[in-house]
Amino acid sequence: MKAYIKPDLHERIMTHAKRTKLSASRVVERVLESGKFPDRSKDQMILHLLSVNADQARLGNLLLKGLNETVDGHVGRQMQTLLGEIRKTQAEIKARIAELQS
Repeated sequence: MKAYIKPDLHERIMTHAKRTKLSASRVVERVLESGKFPDRSKDQMILHLLSVNADQARLGNLLLKGLNETVDGHVGRQMQTLLGEIRKTQAEIKARIAELQS
């Protein structure tokens, strides 16, 4: 598809494409899909949140393993509380990611 656009708009598209490391056609496609220029920082935030969520999952799994191996009831209750907080944080992270993606 070929399109003729004003030089200043072409410059904005090309500048944004360089800044976000996307092709000009991908920038235009995203603009048409969402009605706004793509936000690279938003994509980076989502990746960071996914990484934090994965860390939380690993920590939760370690705590669960410790719960299964511990014999002290007090320590077990503390670990269960911490595990619950981790799961709650994971749910909040997933909700934020969903908000950023919409």
